[in-house]
Amino acid sequence: MTATAHKQELATTNRQFLERLFATLSHEGWGQGFLDALHDDVVFNAMGVSPIAGRYEGKQTYITQVLERLHARIARRPQLSPIMIMTEADMACARFQSREGVGINGADFSMDYCWVFRIRDEKISEIWGYYDTGKMIALFDDSYVPQEGRIKPPQKH
Repeated sequence: MTATAHKQELATTNRQFLERLFATLSHEGWGQGFLDALHDDVVFNAMGVSPIAGRYEGKQTYITQVLERLHARIARRPQLSPIMIMTEADMACARFQSREGVGINGADFSMDYCWVFRIRDEKISEIWGYYDTGKMIALFDDSYVPQEGRIKPPQKH
């Protein structure tokens, strides 16, 4: 197999992997299916200047320093849907949306994302995550007050 054919085959395999992953995310959200798609030594680069921005090395570090912090701030988890996936060899880019997410402070946590992935053996080894840093900042702002017409947090029963 030529190097070009190998890159094309790898791109196809990685596209199918991401399509399956986003089908799972659309149905189940950011649950175990997402964690299972990550290498134990995954590197997550949260781009920008939000409270979660930074470089996180290892799945457990990502879980405790990003996911657990996010889950503690979200009253209603957003519904995810992919818009576009592009692949080239071991690299991929996915543009996706989250809708109807609401923070415990009432912040609208619906946004558009663009993530760049490095994929190794049909698992994610590195992510560069681009997202709405303003909405991420609002999610972590305890003084945030929703304005009239904005999403309100769900009522606790």
